[in-house]
Amino acid sequence: MLNEGVSTVVISPHSDDAAYSVGGAILTGFFPRPLLIFTPFTLSISGGYIQGEHDMRKVTALRTAEDDAFAKEVGARLLRSGLPEAGLSGKTGEYYFPLLMSASLLCGWPPPRNRVERGARKVASRTPKALRSEFLDRIARFDRLRTTLREQIASLLERSPRAVLVSPLGLGNHPNHIAVASACRSLRKKASQLYFYEDLPYAIRYSLRGIERHVAFFDSDLRPVSIEVSGVIEGKIRNLSGYGSQVGLSETEIVRRHAERLATGGLAKERIWTYPVE
Repeated sequence: MLNEGVSTVVISPHSDDAAYSVGGAILTGFFPRPLLIFTPFTLSISGGYIQGEHDMRKVTALRTAEDDAFAKEVGARLLRSGLPEAGLSGKTGEYYFPLLMSASLLCGWPPPRNRVERGARKVASRTPKALRSEFLDRIARFDRLRTTLREQIASLLERSPRAVLVSPLGLGNHPNHIAVASACRSLRKKASQLYFYEDLPYAIRYSLRGIERHVAFFDSDLRPVSIEVSGVIEGKIRNLSGYGSQVGLSETEIVRRHAERLATGGLAKERIWTYPVE
């Protein structure tokens, strides 16, 4: 079985998230092997660089192929769940639970569906981002989608009880990322170590202090861990560029900028967050 006997489980909400946010750490060998990338939200209509109609089957097949190529390149196992991503849920109404609706009204993703919702979004946009994030985090704890994700991730950890778990922080207020972060936080005791990564490309919208404020409300016990990626940054960018349906020069530049602003002594970094050793 793909998910048995692994040492690390990386949760990549969508097909490119692991490559964006911990692609360097994976290349450096920071996370123990064997490594499994679990991607829950694989049914998709999103692709900023896809020409023509964004048909679900076409987009999903393309993004699946991109993910397969990345996993092969970094020597990771890959497992998918087949849940619809937020943009698709917004179109079809499937899995459109309170978290997705709240994220739409507060943050604009998935896009508001009518004039009333767009008006509410305009008013809500005046609320500080940190307050919106905290509200969505609270909503997520009672959301049915979070329950589904928690069950799926818990099942993976039960088959590899000493595995390290790697999760997004939920920066950017994407509802799929928030649901995953909330589910993983609740599973802390089931993993040998739990890390949260800074979600790219969304993290670039925050100052470094803003990221720290997000972490403080999400879980004030978390502490930063910096991973030097200067020796693998070109490999990370090359692998990320393989997600051509989602990633262009502007996106890879964001990744470079974030690594550089985390740098010390000129050495590019990725940063993850974890709990002190008890």
